[in-house]
Amino acid sequence: MSITQTGTGANSTARPLQILRLDSSARYTDSVSRQLTDQMVARLLKDYPEAEVTTRDLAVGLPLPTEPMVDGILYAMQNPTPAMVAAKQLSDEMADELLAADVVVLGLPIYNWTIPSTFKSYVDHISRPGVTFEYVDGVSRGKLKAKSVYILYTSGGTSIGSHKDFASAYLKYLWQTLGIQHVEFIEASELLFNAVECIQNAEAQIAQLEIPTFS
Repeated sequence: MSITQTGTGANSTARPLQILRLDSSARYTDSVSRQLTDQMVARLLKDYPEAEVTTRDLAVGLPLPTEPMVDGILYAMQNPTPAMVAAKQLSDEMADELLAADVVVLGLPIYNWTIPSTFKSYVDHISRPGVTFEYVDGVSRGKLKAKSVYILYTSGGTSIGSHKDFASAYLKYLWQTLGIQHVEFIEASELLFNAVECIQNAEAQIAQLEIPTFS
């Protein structure tokens, strides 16, 4: 389910900044990634009060890729069947949200040393040749216009860059392949051992961020 809300600043004739918020935590009560994502969105709205925020909650469950969906994506321009069109409808919707975004905010808890299955399913829906990336002379080129993605990275004890971190390199490669070159991690990765300090440090990271100019 996707929800769009608008900031509460003064009226402006310029197109409002488009923020896409993605939540992937299976938890709602006491979810640290959702808490930090709230704060990251609030931080952006402080600088861009007219911004529109579209929220996509991945934890509600995305359908796994099916043969009609994959065929619909691959053969979308070649007389797709009604089954193909229906199967890729959600994929189209999420790809459109991503293509419209100026900035992406991703709440990402680490499960078993890597990204949650909720987010991997999202990736399989939005990594679309000819839509979110394309091949030019055999080299992939991202088609997203967003300048930045902020990743609220939380875990019980898997620090970014550690030998058991199988998420951060993948995430950076993913977003840069799709066209977003500025990939910023806000880390709270020792929650099992010192949750209060970890959360405070992450909140400080958010407060001290230098938000780029989005035009």
